[in-house]
Amino acid sequence: MLDVIHEKFCRDFRGTLSLDLSRMANLEPVGITLLKYQEFLNSLPVPTCLSLFKLDPLPGNGVIVVESAFVFTLVDIYCGGSGNSRYRVEGRDFSSIEVGIVRKIVIKALQELNRAWHPVFPANIEFIRTEINPQFVSIAHPTEVVVNIESQVDVEGAIGTIQIIIPYATIEPIRERLTQNYVGDKNELERMWKQDIRGHIQDSKIEMSVLMGEAELSIQKILDLKVGDTIALDRFADEPLDLLVEDVLKHQGETGVLKGYKALKITSSIGDGRE
Repeated sequence: MLDVIHEKFCRDFRGTLSLDLSRMANLEPVGITLLKYQEFLNSLPVPTCLSLFKLDPLPGNGVIVVESAFVFTLVDIYCGGSGNSRYRVEGRDFSSIEVGIVRKIVIKALQELNRAWHPVFPANIEFIRTEINPQFVSIAHPTEVVVNIESQVDVEGAIGTIQIIIPYATIEPIRERLTQNYVGDKNELERMWKQDIRGHIQDSKIEMSVLMGEAELSIQKILDLKVGDTIALDRFADEPLDLLVEDVLKHQGETGVLKGYKALKITSSIGDGRE
């Protein structure tokens, strides 16, 4: 079930990250592994951008780790750079501006992670703080097992990794939910996500316009137009008008008045033959 959650997180966060960076970003799941917390700490350079979060009401905290070299790449892209420059990680700390930019991205990642977890377990995932020294992040005993959920990020050729670390003790209380039948749960999750997407689409606002008619005029005639002139359109007054939805012809109808307002009564739909 963690694989299903991870795939949804990657699918949704890639769109959020693309909008935030104004670049095409791709996020792919790398895998989920178990390891001791000390092994995880030993694999991290200094400095490392670690952001702590809580999965309320589950016990303990988790952490999101953005690969150190990729932090500079994200900051470069965020500030309008190409993201192709290479930076030396060791020997320098992250500035407050760099930490602030990464924190903003991490908070949006946690929002998408919260949505991905909701169909399985409605945890409230909250950002706590950001640290740059792994020794200040104690989410588990060094010998305890943690779950390492890793993703690869590709922003137009600039590649890095994002790791989500959750102590095994944190998800132990909901282990049964995470070990239920995979296929059945996946179908149920997809059904819930489709309902969620359908709800967002139905709440979306779109532009509808009515095309009264068209006319072709020379630039000289347009320049000579003055108040009171009449432009002849290419359809008669008793012909049905076109109803456009986001500039796409969908219906036809006739004009009228409803409760004192000008209105259009739909008389036919384009393509399905309904009246």
